[in-house]
Amino acid sequence: MDGYEICIKLRHNGLPKNTTIIAVTSYAMGGDKEKAIEAGADGYIEKPINPDTFVKQMEHIYNAK
Repeated sequence: MDGYEICIKLRHNGLPKNTTIIAVTSYAMGGDKEKAIEAGADGYIEKPINPDTFVKQMEHIYNAK
């Protein structure tokens, strides 16, 4: 099962609607962000992660909901 399938299952199996899901990937390809959002993710962050901005990126996604 990949991350997209997990996201879909979480969203359709009783996960509270206010739960934030952020996809974090190291294998970013064209269309992956859109696919993650369609699967139910609230945001998408590509690796490599910058430790100086990672928390702010996550807060931005959380607050944008």
